[in-house]
Amino acid sequence: MKKLGLASVGLFVISLVVYGSWFFNESAYNGKGVLLLAVLLPVIGLITAFQSKGFLKAIGIVGNTLVLMWVVIIPAASILFWNQP
Repeated sequence: MKKLGLASVGLFVISLVVYGSWFFNESAYNGKGVLLLAVLLPVIGLITAFQSKGFLKAIGIVGNTLVLMWVVIIPAASILFWNQP
């Protein structure tokens, strides 16, 4: 079970680095592939975090949830409330 927690934290760090590097340098990567990777890795990380135990479980859940909020929820909410171009 400890390896699942470590995998969850690893997926959180990888998705954070990939999305962060794309966010600051958009021309470096293809946008659709990075966004797909930035959404799938935290989802897989959340699944593995819920199956693990201990302190790494908390880090995995919080970290992957924050990445998902930054990648999915905040842009979706801004699209809903954006009135003018």
